[in-house]
Amino acid sequence: MGDAYLRSTLTETNYPFDRLEEFAENGESLEVVLPGIEKARVLPGATTWERFSEFMPFKALHPGLSLGEGSTPLVDAGPALKSHTGIESLLLKNETMNPTWSFKDRGSIACSIMAAERGESLTATISTGNMGQSMAAYGARAGLGVLVFLPDFAPREKILAMAVHGAKVFRIGGADYADMKSRVLGLASRFSLRIVSGNGPIRAEGYKMEAFELFEALHGSVPDFVVVPSSACGHIRGVFKGFRELHAAGLIKRLPRMVVVQAAANSPLVSAIKAGSRKVVPFRNFHTIAEALTSGNPPGGEEILAKAYEHGWLAEDATEEEILESQLHYAASGFFVEPGTATTLAAVRKLRSTGAIGKGDQVVIVLTGSGMKDLDVFRLHRVELVDCDVADLEPRLASVLEKEKRP
Repeated sequence: MGDAYLRSTLTETNYPFDRLEEFAENGESLEVVLPGIEKARVLPGATTWERFSEFMPFKALHPGLSLGEGSTPLVDAGPALKSHTGIESLLLKNETMNPTWSFKDRGSIACSIMAAERGESLTATISTGNMGQSMAAYGARAGLGVLVFLPDFAPREKILAMAVHGAKVFRIGGADYADMKSRVLGLASRFSLRIVSGNGPIRAEGYKMEAFELFEALHGSVPDFVVVPSSACGHIRGVFKGFRELHAAGLIKRLPRMVVVQAAANSPLVSAIKAGSRKVVPFRNFHTIAEALTSGNPPGGEEILAKAYEHGWLAEDATEEEILESQLHYAASGFFVEPGTATTLAAVRKLRSTGAIGKGDQVVIVLTGSGMKDLDVFRLHRVELVDCDVADLEPRLASVLEKEKRP
């Protein structure tokens, strides 16, 4: 295969693979092009990276940079969630099982490999929490210095998790997150610093692995729908890129339809798709408990809209009340997810109720982040605890058991 390069996703302008800036001059997203992808084949190997190495743009696998990311379980959602959504074939791709408890680790290993192969000693990222924590962990593994730029509303537990890995954290106050992101990204060339955002082309290469794992878990078939909570857009486009490349290589006969999910309080993509617009609808001065989904004006979002119209993607949002309710529904079935992930359950339930998703369609929901990422949400949930001392233990236990036995 030929050497990889970058290409803008709408006007198809080519750029060198090692370009520092993550977007084209006109703001378009960039993606990696690997010449000869139609000849790529699945190879023998113990890991997904080994088996799908011909689909990746790197020179080597670099197993020493891994923290054990990927190979996350694809599990049956169970009767309660199936009944709640009205979907009979509902599967959950549990990305909370990654080393730092979110899908971000897939993109971070790709960024670590890029830094290693380019001889870079320092990297930076813009994050509301999950990506900063992930990059801090993978940077520590790779011996990289890591700078994290984040808004001052980022959850404290996420900030501390970055700092404990040795990252230098810039907590920036008073700015709209979209404006902050644009300003920080603009510093890449000035400081000769690779600044990674959630929609960067290298991160998307790591997210492709989810598509490859689904392909293997489903024995060479693809689901009807893949549901992804979306903010900066890199995750959903990376997963879809993986399916596109499997299709280009002749390994699958059709593409799944993606489902873009956002919080109703901040839904720049969903609002645009529902309105039939090809321009992102910017959101500013919003508040949502889904703090992982805080890109109010995602750079390169027009590419996602274009793909949505071309491939018949669906889009739906979830209100704050629906997010909290869905988080409890997930928890009642054994899955503790962060509020951003919880948006998905309410969204697919709505889409099933309108008939956009059929009862018999096979639907995969990606559980993007663990509930341990945002413990502040507990102030909004009623949690029942039984407080007692040793002397009161027996009668209190008897009382609880009596209530549990009642029909």
